[in-house]
Amino acid sequence: MEEIEQMKRALVLLAAVVLAGCGGAAATATPAQSLAPGATPGPTVLGDPTAPVTVWIDQDRQPAFDAYVKAHPDKKDLLKAVIVDREQFPAKVLLFNNTKSGWPDVVFAEPRLVARVADAAHNFPLDLTGLVPADVIKNYDGIDNCTFDGKVYCLRNDLAQFVLYYNKPLMDKFGYTVPTTWEDFQALSDKVAAEHPGYLMGTMGDGWSFLSYFEAANCSYARVKDAGTLIINPSDPNCIKAAKLADHMIANKTLWNTDYFDASFANQAVSGKLLMVPMAAWAWGVFDATYKFPAGSLGAALPLKWAADKAPMTAAMGGAAWTVSSHAKNVALSVDFIQWVTQNEGFWKGTNNFPAYKPIQALWHDAMKGNKIWASDPWDAFSQAATMISPLDNWPRFDLIVPLNGFVKDAAKNKTTLEASLPKLVDIFKPLAEAQGYNVVNQ
Repeated sequence: MEEIEQMKRALVLLAAVVLAGCGGAAATATPAQSLAPGATPGPTVLGDPTAPVTVWIDQDRQPAFDAYVKAHPDKKDLLKAVIVDREQFPAKVLLFNNTKSGWPDVVFAEPRLVARVADAAHNFPLDLTGLVPADVIKNYDGIDNCTFDGKVYCLRNDLAQFVLYYNKPLMDKFGYTVPTTWEDFQALSDKVAAEHPGYLMGTMGDGWSFLSYFEAANCSYARVKDAGTLIINPSDPNCIKAAKLADHMIANKTLWNTDYFDASFANQAVSGKLLMVPMAAWAWGVFDATYKFPAGSLGAALPLKWAADKAPMTAAMGGAAWTVSSHAKNVALSVDFIQWVTQNEGFWKGTNNFPAYKPIQALWHDAMKGNKIWASDPWDAFSQAATMISPLDNWPRFDLIVPLNGFVKDAAKNKTTLEASLPKLVDIFKPLAEAQGYNVVNQ
């Protein structure tokens, strides 16, 4: 199977070289060039097939690198893995730009980080349009978060779409039905508060938990309109309804006030007090290892939607991607690498992470079938949620979580509601946006 896949990719690239290079010069080692949509990559674009490729990864991606090398022994001497702190990626690129050397060829990073190196000052990512077939690109869920002004700057690796996790035995014991709308969620919180005080339906204590409510409401707290424009409008009715919901549940004490991994919240879950919580796709393992949910107790439902909306819209907590440098000399190998590690069935078999590449997502389902924590098959919730990731997950060129951590914690510390605190988001985000060259508008 791998030999067939490798042959297909090789034939695509070879055909491109032959078609574009008939009567022309051999491939050169000049830096990569982006293509016009639909254009065929020629030898200059594909670069020097003998040039080395440096791949920046984290420790957890070492098996992916090793698997590719094992499957492509003839490329072993060309490939080098370097384990890095990818949060330093944007700053490192600026340093390399100043010295005009040192750029990695391939980087594993979240789309939010790719966004921060896609501006004119960084000018790092290579547009993959024309280098990866269009029909292949369309097979990636979440690819919109890798697309900037029509240019595809990365391929998604895995997804971290939120779903609604719930304690099935507790729901049955209390006689409750899993909500499908945020309005039902709030109404259920009142029943829980009255009938079973002390039980929780989530938390609101940091930037990520903020996103789980406000992105689901399509709130324009920091929405990228285009490469130069950011919408910051906390008076948006969608922001206000999300704030009212969270404030209501904070008041009736069905929402905790920390992040998901704080010991106090984990202790509530371990003691059997966590009825449900919206969390990311990878978080199912947290219910086993940290929250100590018993076997057969964890359910997963579709992300909640607002009653007036046609479909849910969900936040994402992570979910990474692979990007290729515009300075890469061996583009063919670099592009082949990121396709293989995101698409190869043999490598992804048995995965606990939800793949972004649709043709292999069923491998996650196969892996989950043998896990005893599930009360029922989670496949429908996860697979549908993968198509519901909010456009707000396409981050601006600055971090959102640290500022939102402060916003949420300050509101709690000062005993003010989130609704009353919303105007502060302008003061928080406008200077960050303007420092990155955005024109800030409110619609």
